[in-house]
Amino acid sequence: MKLETVKRFFELIEAFSISESDFKPLLHSEIEQTEFPNLVTPAVVVSNYEVLMQRIPNGKKLLEEQKYDIQRVYEAGETLITEVIWTAKVGADVGAFKAGQQLRAYFCCVFDFKDGKIHRQRNYDCFERF
Repeated sequence: MKLETVKRFFELIEAFSISESDFKPLLHSEIEQTEFPNLVTPAVVVSNYEVLMQRIPNGKKLLEEQKYDIQRVYEAGETLITEVIWTAKVGADVGAFKAGQQLRAYFCCVFDFKDGKIHRQRNYDCFERF
């Protein structure tokens, strides 16, 4: 069940979904997502449900497409850890990014569940240089 929830979460993000009704069955109302510093995000960013719903569609402003390819999964109690290869194609010239540019990153995502939904998410994202 946890893996199916995470897979669906990634599918919605890949599709740049803005439908809150799609995310409601997956995300706990008290969700807290933490993204640790990386090439794209220079400082720790912590998002609650409302902020997360605002941030999710932002990728569409830069990216034409993106894919989350789960490589490995580890489960312990109410925690699911995924190792993911993320690939994307830039859709518009924005800052250092050029349309058609291919991006790649290696993510370790830690999902803590509560009441069958994603309650806490911690992302450790390693981007290849662009």
